[in-house]
Amino acid sequence: MSSYDVVVIGSGPGGYVAAIRAAQLGGKVAVVERWEVGGVCLNVGCIPTKTLIHTAELYRKLKRASDFGIEISGLSVDMKALLKHKDTVIRRNKTGIQGLFKAHGIELIKGDAVVTAPGTVQVGEQTLQAKSIIVATGGAPARVPGLEIDGKVVLGSQEALALSEVPKRVAVIGAGALGSEFACIWNALGAQVTLIEMMPTVLPKEDEELTTKLAAGFKKRGIDVRTNTRIAKMDVSDTGARLELEGEKPGTLDVDIVLVSIGFRCNSDAVTQMDLGVTVNKRGGIQVNERMETGVPGLYAIGDVVDKTWLAHGASAEAMVAAENAMGGDRRMDYRVVPACNFTSPEVAGVGLTEKAALAAGMDIKVGRFSYMASGRAHAMGETEGIVKLIADAATGEVVGAHIMGAEAGELIATTALAMSMKAKIHDIAHTIHTHPTLSEVLKEAAEDCLGFGIHTPPKR
Repeated sequence: MSSYDVVVIGSGPGGYVAAIRAAQLGGKVAVVERWEVGGVCLNVGCIPTKTLIHTAELYRKLKRASDFGIEISGLSVDMKALLKHKDTVIRRNKTGIQGLFKAHGIELIKGDAVVTAPGTVQVGEQTLQAKSIIVATGGAPARVPGLEIDGKVVLGSQEALALSEVPKRVAVIGAGALGSEFACIWNALGAQVTLIEMMPTVLPKEDEELTTKLAAGFKKRGIDVRTNTRIAKMDVSDTGARLELEGEKPGTLDVDIVLVSIGFRCNSDAVTQMDLGVTVNKRGGIQVNERMETGVPGLYAIGDVVDKTWLAHGASAEAMVAAENAMGGDRRMDYRVVPACNFTSPEVAGVGLTEKAALAAGMDIKVGRFSYMASGRAHAMGETEGIVKLIADAATGEVVGAHIMGAEAGELIATTALAMSMKAKIHDIAHTIHTHPTLSEVLKEAAEDCLGFGIHTPPKR
């Protein structure tokens, strides 16, 4: 039997961060991983998809090279080389995590973990004792009846990332982050893409004004967007699938590949096999408080398994909270300022309340907007499709939400997340001098518009 200060179950962006932070605070730490170091995010999620997205965007821009005075001939995509590059990126990141484990004296144990009692983790025949346990076991795609993944024609994200050829005709079921990102990848690489979503908009969790514009942009790029539409029937053969659609845009659709990107479930088996007193919701999400504590003393949970943010950086933030508390600290998670980014083309990022959510909460708000079309840097980059939207409390001026659609939205959103974390007022952003010419100026301009005096904003009538 081995004893530790902290045992972490799972080594994704929540688990490995929790382990390192606990070790930095002087703890003896072990990490139990049943699959690959880095979890879904590193191996079949965030990192590989963004690697493909970067290449797809680069290819899209190179096809427009003549607009920038560059002539290119014989442009093509070598999918085998792209997959090799993707695997190299994964391997290097994985090696980095393993190196950090070694440097911090963290023990990596391979196998399935079960919490059998408070402070006790069983991994095969090995029993681990710990003062604190942090569960970071993540989530997985939900099993959808009638849309079962076969790995050949009907794919999940893991199979989609391994395709060695660009499919000719693709149906993407679900226009959340994953589905919309893959739709953009395949569209840029030349596939005929149909994006099917049962909700009224693509990216249903994001600000509706922005996603309406995004859907219009998708259509201009040749993506067949079918919102308020669902699958009535799917027939799969060895060579493809025929989909019967019903709703706002019904019809029959013949495709070579179907990507299923709807629904997720939490991997909470590690704490539900024994009667520990842990509360889980209908998706298996472990219930925790703001200190990331479950109802069991010394047992914490973070990341997708708590069914809150479903974001890698959300898991990492929760990891810091759990690890510090496990080592005797007193830190709390602030979900108010967790930003999100959808790496579509263009990107859509947000933090805080959407306009619709703020109004539904009965808030009196001011909204400032600024178009990328009015940005000198956006014109120089050839990326004028976009808008930034800032939402402030009308009485106090405090920033309560920020939403960006456009180039580098994922980079820009951090500025507003910092502002919200510091409870900054909209005039704080408006009065901050931003470098010219940069995309960051769109934030200042939107803040000025919110205050009613935007220099590059037409007068409101």
